Amino acid sequence: MKIFIFLSCLILNAMSTNAQWSMNPSINTPICTATGKQIDMRMMEDGKGGAFITWKDYRTTTNIPDIYIQRVNAKGIALWTNNGIALCTDSADQSTPNITTDMKGGAIVAWSDWRSYIERDIYAQRVDSNGQILWTINGANVTDSSAREHSEKIISDGHGGIIIIFEKQVYTTTSHWEIWAQRLDSSGTKKWGKGGVSLSLSNTNKRNHKVQKDRNGGAFIVWQDLNIAGNYDVYGQHINANGILLWGNNGKAICNATGDQINAKIDPDSINNGAFIAWQDTRNSTDYDIYIQRVDSNGNSIWNTNGVVVSNANNNQSALDLMSISTTNETIITWKDNRNGDYDIYAQKLNSNGIAQWTANGKVICNSLKDQINPNICTDENKGAIIVWQDSSAGDWNVMAQKIDNNGVIQWANNGEIVSNATNEQSSPKNVTDGKGGSIFAWQDKRSGTFDIYTHHLFSSGSPNAIQDNLKIVSTNLYPNPCRNQFLLSYTLATSDYVRIQLLDITGQMMQVLDDGSKQEHAGEHHITCNVHALPVGLYTVEIKNNNFHKAIQLLKMN
Repeated sequence: MKIFIFLSCLILNAMSTNAQWSMNPSINTPICTATGKQIDMRMMEDGKGGAFITWKDYRTTTNIPDIYIQRVNAKGIALWTNNGIALCTDSADQSTPNITTDMKGGAIVAWSDWRSYIERDIYAQRVDSNGQILWTINGANVTDSSAREHSEKIISDGHGGIIIIFEKQVYTTTSHWEIWAQRLDSSGTKKWGKGGVSLSLSNTNKRNHKVQKDRNGGAFIVWQDLNIAGNYDVYGQHINANGILLWGNNGKAICNATGDQINAKIDPDSINNGAFIAWQDTRNSTDYDIYIQRVDSNGNSIWNTNGVVVSNANNNQSALDLMSISTTNETIITWKDNRNGDYDIYAQKLNSNGIAQWTANGKVICNSLKDQINPNICTDENKGAIIVWQDSSAGDWNVMAQKIDNNGVIQWANNGEIVSNATNEQSSPKNVTDGKGGSIFAWQDKRSGTFDIYTHHLFSSGSPNAIQDNLKIVSTNLYPNPCRNQFLLSYTLATSDYVRIQLLDITGQMMQVLDDGSKQEHAGEHHITCNVHALPVGLYTVEIKNNNFHKAIQLLKMN
């Protein structure tokens, strides 16, 4: 009896510490359920189908947080100590963790730290792929001046170290914020002097910076810069691996249109060693719109002066996120949008010339009832995107996600697949690619009454079930394509199912129903002929779907 109880305890412990992906969105996969709350989560892919996840953790005290990290593999198994390993447990407050790769299979995390008890400083820690701490216990110092230094953003330097961009409070005739940079090498040693490098020498107030890598071990940085009229403009800087400013002592104006330009995001233009920069913009003097600019390695604007509009629909467009497509010089932007009263999620793709490719003012990703906020985007590994957001349509905040292909065709269920609909609140979701067309999601979760960290995984089809994911449509073929008068759609089902097939135009409007899904189709091959002689020349989509899968095939109709 004692042996049975002992073995049962071992099995239960192994299950709790090595849980695999749950297929149930009301259960999910826990990353940290330690006592106290765990919040302010950040994540990045591990390059092997899994992810690193870091967060601010109150398990030791209720008001003084520490920094923890966990790695989950492609099967949803936590690889390190149950509830994560500590990166810093100094007795002072550690907050706002930020994470990047060390390019060696591990991760580097930086955070804001109060251990001096004078002002906030910045520390960082490196951990290898096995969870071994590589730098000084409780972190290597990045900045420790008497002024406040915080809001750290980091990227890899490509050699096992990081470039850290942070805000520094400076006192001249008045107090203002500057943007500074420091680099730590692979051993955690400072490379750009004791205090780092100022990215702009002007005495203007600079806030809300973002950073992305260049091709040569340096970084592109963007921020909002207060002008003499009392409005914010968007400025940028390019710093090389030696800490030399490449866009002048004060950076370059990316957008200085009338009104405010704020909350800029940046992603690399890898082919040309430049960057895509998008922001919220009030040049219309009424509400926030979304604009974007593409710049080269010298900071020269490639598109229209002061950027091209992504969306200027009624009311506010805000909380944007973006990703670039390195092979085509295109970019996909997502944002929350209250043109219809409640906040919805929209997206748009711009080609290499800055021309919008999808529906004017953006493609609807989700317009369910109530609010959808906090969108986050990652690649689908095929020039499309997977977008996750926080969704209140069911009452409490849940997490939903949608996949959209490069042509702007929605790939998953209308208004998204459920990532988590557990009890109470799920919020602040993030996602990364799984490397195979799906995504790993993480968020802070209040199902226990206090915030914990949970994860979930969806395959390329939008299913959490690997078996179901492989049982849907075995094959599809559309011939001829392009076509003039008619085409033949052939598809094979692995199991019998109800299937709806329809032909849509480029805006998503239904043109023909090929199968209304009212009768169950047998397992095996199916062939449908469709006459399109009367349709205008253009691009169409053949959509095959039911409640469990979705397949979209592009069709070109010619004269």
